[in-house]
Amino acid sequence: MKRSVASLVCPNLRHAVKAKHGLEKESMRIFSDGKIATTSHPKTLGSSLTNHYIKTDFSEPQLEFATNARPRIEAIVRELQDLHIFTSRHLQGEWIWPFSMPPVLPKEEKDIPLGKYGSSFSGEWKTLYRNGLGLRYGRRMQTISGVHYNFSFSNLFLKQIFEKEISKFDKEEISEMYLSVTRNFFRKVPFVLYLTGATPAFDETFLPVRFDFQFTKHKSHTLFAPYATSLRMSEIGYTSQVQDALPINYNSLKEYVDGMCYAVSTPYPPYESLGGSPNQLNANYLQIENEFYSPIRPKQIPKNQERPLDALKNRGIQYIEIRCLDIEPESPTGVSKSSLAYIQMILLDGILRPSPPILEPEKKRIRENTRRAIWEGRKPGLSIVGEEGAEIDFTRAGAEYTESLFPIAEELDRHSGRTFYQDTLSTMLEKWRDPGKTPSGRFLKRLLEEDWEFRDLGIHLARENFRNQSQMELTPGKWNSFEKEVHRSVEELAKIEETEKVRKFPTPKICNH
Repeated sequence: MKRSVASLVCPNLRHAVKAKHGLEKESMRIFSDGKIATTSHPKTLGSSLTNHYIKTDFSEPQLEFATNARPRIEAIVRELQDLHIFTSRHLQGEWIWPFSMPPVLPKEEKDIPLGKYGSSFSGEWKTLYRNGLGLRYGRRMQTISGVHYNFSFSNLFLKQIFEKEISKFDKEEISEMYLSVTRNFFRKVPFVLYLTGATPAFDETFLPVRFDFQFTKHKSHTLFAPYATSLRMSEIGYTSQVQDALPINYNSLKEYVDGMCYAVSTPYPPYESLGGSPNQLNANYLQIENEFYSPIRPKQIPKNQERPLDALKNRGIQYIEIRCLDIEPESPTGVSKSSLAYIQMILLDGILRPSPPILEPEKKRIRENTRRAIWEGRKPGLSIVGEEGAEIDFTRAGAEYTESLFPIAEELDRHSGRTFYQDTLSTMLEKWRDPGKTPSGRFLKRLLEEDWEFRDLGIHLARENFRNQSQMELTPGKWNSFEKEVHRSVEELAKIEETEKVRKFPTPKICNH
C-alpha cells in the first residue's frame, strides 16, 4: 500500500486538496467580571442535548460548537465564526471566554455546575457521566476547553493510494490506513504542541490548593510556567496516569478495540470506592469510550443505540479526531487556518511514510518527549529522545521535519492555485527559529510585558471579540439555518422526554469481543 513520499507527490495530490474537515470547539460563558456564568444554557440556543451545532460540554456554561464536515479548511473556520456570531447575539450580559484554561472559578468545586440536559433519562445519563468525571479528575480540570479537529481523506484520494475502486475497499484496509496515520501523528505530537500550544498560564483559582508542580507567580492571581507550551495537555490537564497505564494501542483495529473494551469493562478499585449511581455511571477504568484522553482518536459514527466500540468493530474507522489543539487567543474564534493546515500536512505525510507498530519502548519515548514539549518546549537547548535513545536537539528536529513537508505543501498549492500551504510552513519555520513567535510565547510575552492578570486579559479579549462579532455579518442563509436547528432541537427534546417517561439509566452493554 505504501510508497515513498516522493513517488506519491510526483504523480499529484490533487485529490488530497479536498478532504472532510470538521471542528468541535469548547468555550466557557462568562460574566463581565471574568467569573463563569451561573445561568442555564440559553433557551434561545435550543436544546443542549439535541442541537447539532451548539451543545454544552462538561459544565453548564461550557459551550460546545460543532461544524458540519466540509471539503475545505476555510469553510469550517468560517462556519465556526458564524456560530460565534450567532451565539454572541443570543447572550444576555455574557461573553465567550477566549482561552483554553478556565476563567475565574468558584472556591468550592461543587459550585462548578454540571451540564444539564433535561428530564429524559438520556439527558440525566449525560449529567451522571459528568458527575463521575468530576469525582475522578476534579471539576476544575474538566472546565479546561479545547479544539477538536476531525479529518478524513477523500474517497478519490484513497482510490489513488489503494489503486482500486472505492467499492472494493474493506474496513480492515481503511482502518489500517487510518491507524498508520494515527501512529505517525503520535510521533509528531511534541512538534504540534510547540507550534500550536497556547496555555502557559492560568488563573490561581484553577489550582486553589497545594500542588506538586513549580509555577511562577505574576501579579496577584496569575500562575505560569516560563517555557510551557500546552499546560492543558499536562498532568494538571488532560493527562491521566491511570489512563496511561491502560493496554490501549493503535497497531491494529482489533488491538485498539480490545484495549478500549478492557478499559470500559474492568472495575478500577479506587473508582469503586466512589460508588455507583448517582455518583458515576460505573466504577470501570473508563465509564464510556469518550472518557479516554488521547491526542488523537480513531472514530466511527454510531448508529441507533450502537456504542462507539461496536461501531468501530462493525464498520471500521471512518475518520480521525485530533484532540491536542489549544484555543488560540489571537483568533476571535480560537482556531487558526494555519494550524489546521499544518496538521493536515502531518496527516498526509503520515499516510505516505512507513508507520511501524508502536511498541512499549517507543510508547514511553513518545510520552517522555511529549512531556518535555509541554513543560519546556520553548526552553533554549531543549533535547528530546531520538529513535536510538540518544538525546537530540528539539528545535532542529522540529524544523527539519517541517522543512520535509514542503513537497506536500507545493503539491497541495499547485492544485489549489495559491500558496496557502507553503506560507503555513514558512510561518511554522519562523516559530522554530524564534520560540517567542509561538502562540504560547506571544501570549506569555503580552501577559508579562503589558502586566496583565490572566483573568483581566481574558475579560479584555472576550469584550473585544463580542464587540467585533456583534458587527459582523453571517454567511448568507446561516442565521435561518441555525434558527431552524434551535426550533428543531427543542421539538426533538420534547419528543425524547415524552417517550422516556420511565427514569432508568441505560447500562451500556459490555463489549462483545
